[in-house]
Amino acid sequence: MSSIRQPSRLELTRLTSIAERLSGLWQHLAAHEVLSEILTGNAFIKNPALVSSFGADSAVLLHMVSRLDTSAQIVFLDTGFHFSETLSYRDRLTEVFGLTNVRTASVDPIAVKRLDAQRRLHLSAPDSCCQLRKVSVLDRHLRMNDAWISGQRRHQASTRSSVSIVEVDEARGKLKLNPLADWSQSDVAAYKARYELPDHPLTTNGYFSIGCAPCTSAVRAGEDARAGRWRGQSKLECGLHNRPNIIASSEHVA
Repeated sequence: MSSIRQPSRLELTRLTSIAERLSGLWQHLAAHEVLSEILTGNAFIKNPALVSSFGADSAVLLHMVSRLDTSAQIVFLDTGFHFSETLSYRDRLTEVFGLTNVRTASVDPIAVKRLDAQRRLHLSAPDSCCQLRKVSVLDRHLRMNDAWISGQRRHQASTRSSVSIVEVDEARGKLKLNPLADWSQSDVAAYKARYELPDHPLTTNGYFSIGCAPCTSAVRAGEDARAGRWRGQSKLECGLHNRPNIIASSEHVA
């Protein structure tokens, strides 16, 4: 279960009204223009944070942010199970893009000792592991933010087909902003090529969606880009992106 206080119905109604208003205002803007609106003092967004996995396609949004505000708050969730290549990639992009406010949010060591001292929870209860090492960490870190920015795209997976540029994160009582919501993989590739962005080291080995090392494998020819996540399980999402209208996990704890 989430460690945060559930927002009131009144608060959710207020946020929904804001989301609808911003969606109307931004519907014809390009992604970088939406991001500019988010980061440069929008009346409804005072303290946003970009949550980045520093994964296969993360460089696009991070690069856009760096061109607008190198001091923008960026949050990296350190689960304790990341590939070493991801940690190196995080450090490289931070330096290359000149980002000055990348914050690492780590899992609570006391909670780990109590719930996963042997570091094997992902084998028996992967949703509970994600709850411990991702969801709860983000809940705690976003307490002081009124909105968060995500790199989600509709084309990434069936579970993300309804992603909107402006959403309400009902679980946390925050606005959730997805500037790349309508981008295709071709759009991402074209942007990377245009600005010669560094690739994640693992993409050359067939890793096109990169999460924690124990639960991520390379994608085979003809497979969906996210096929390597929780391979062989019914689990589809980690739980950070809570969508009550879909079955996104196997234990339904997200």
